[in-house]
Amino acid sequence: MRRRLLALIGAVLALSGIGVAAMPAAMADTTSDAAAFVNAINQLRASKGLKALMVDSRLVPVAQAWSAHMAAAGSISHNPNLSSEAPSDWTFLGENVGMGPSVATLQQAFTNSPEHYANMVDVNYNAIGVGVVIAPNGTMFVTEDYEYSPSVPFSVAQLVASTNTNPNPSQGYYLADSAGNVYSYGTAVNHGSAGSMPLAAPVVDMASTPDGGGYWLLGQDGGIFSYGDAAFHGSTGAMHLAAPVIGMAATPDGGGYYLVASDGGIFTFGDAVFHGSTGALHLNAPIVAMATTPDGRGYWLVARDGGIFSFGDATFHGSTGAMRLNAPIEGMAPTADGQGYWLVAQDGGIFSFGDAVFHGSAGGNHLTAPIVGMVASHDGGGYYLVAQDGGVFTYGDAEYDGSPAGYPLPAPIVSLARS
Repeated sequence: MRRRLLALIGAVLALSGIGVAAMPAAMADTTSDAAAFVNAINQLRASKGLKALMVDSRLVPVAQAWSAHMAAAGSISHNPNLSSEAPSDWTFLGENVGMGPSVATLQQAFTNSPEHYANMVDVNYNAIGVGVVIAPNGTMFVTEDYEYSPSVPFSVAQLVASTNTNPNPSQGYYLADSAGNVYSYGTAVNHGSAGSMPLAAPVVDMASTPDGGGYWLLGQDGGIFSYGDAAFHGSTGAMHLAAPVIGMAATPDGGGYYLVASDGGIFTFGDAVFHGSTGALHLNAPIVAMATTPDGRGYWLVARDGGIFSFGDATFHGSTGAMRLNAPIEGMAPTADGQGYWLVAQDGGIFSFGDAVFHGSAGGNHLTAPIVGMVASHDGGGYYLVAQDGGVFTYGDAEYDGSPAGYPLPAPIVSLARS
C-alpha cells in the first residue's frame, strides 16, 4: 500500500486501485450500488470488531465525480486532487478505485487485494464517500474515498448503523432522545421518529408495543407520537395539566396506554383502566416512572426517593422511601410474573424487591452521564440500563447490541424500550 506524508502535518494519504475483467452488466441504481459497497465494507469491519464508517455527504460528490471521470476515460486512476477536495480538517485520507461487472465481484476483488483490504479495515478512518458510475458498455466504475475527519456530518440513521455492534442479535431495543429521534439496535426495527418535527414540548419517554412492531413517543405535555403498529388512542396534548407528564406504559395487548404526571396524576387511553393515582396526595418526592402488571389490571408508580405506590392488582414488595440514597431513583421495571420489581438510581445502583433477582449494577462505576431509564429482558432474567449519553448497560440475559455513546448526539437520551 502506497502511503506518503502530505504537507498537512499528521495527514496520511493511502491510494489503491484495482481492475476486474470487464463484462456486460445490466444498468443499475448507482445510489443503491454505492450503499451496497458501504454496507459490505461495514460488515467486514464489524467482523473484525471495528467501528462502522459513517457516510460523509461531503465526500460522496467527490467520489462520484471521479468515477464519472474514470468511466469517460475507460480506465481507472486515482484522483490527484483528492487531498484538496476532501474536507479541509482531514487527518487520514485513502482511496480505492476499481472497474468491473458488479458490486459483488468488485467487493470480492477488493477483499482479496492486500492494499484495498488494508483501506477497508484501517482503524484510522471514521467516514467514507462512495461514487458509482455505469459505463455504456455495462462496466461499473467505483471510487471509495476514506477519511478521518472530526467534523463528519451524520444522520441518526447513519449513527445507528455505525453503532449497531452485534452481527447476529437475538434481542433488540430502542432509545429515544428528547428531540424525538429514535435509535434502534439488534432486532429492533426503526419505524420512524419525530426528530425532524417542531415539537411543542420535549420527548420524555417511549414505550413499545407487545410484539415489538411499533412504539409510542411521549412529549412532556402528554403529546403522543405513534409509529409502526402502535395505534394512537389519545393524548393530553391539548389539556391544561397541573404537572408535566413524565412517563408512560402500554397495556399488555397494546390496545391502550397510561400516562403519568410528576404529581402522580394518571391519564388512561384505549383499553387502559384507571385504578387510582397520587394526584391528590402530598408527595415527599415527585413521581419519575410507572410500570404495569403483566395482566394489565394494575400499576406501580415510583417516586424520586424510591417510594412505591401500588394500584389495582399491583402488589407492594418494598421501596427505598426510607433509605438514604447515594443518588435519586430514576426508573423501575417489573419481573415477568409481576411478583417483584427493580428500581434504578441515576448512578446505576439497582434495588431488587419481591422475586426480582439482582444481576448487577453500574453503581460502582464512574458514569459519564446519569442513568435515565431501565427495562427488563423478555423473560425477566436480566435488565437493560440506559444513560443520558446513550450508554447501554446489560445484566443477566439482557443482550448488548450497541449504543450511540461516545458520538455527538443531537439531544440527550431520555428513554429505553425493548423490541
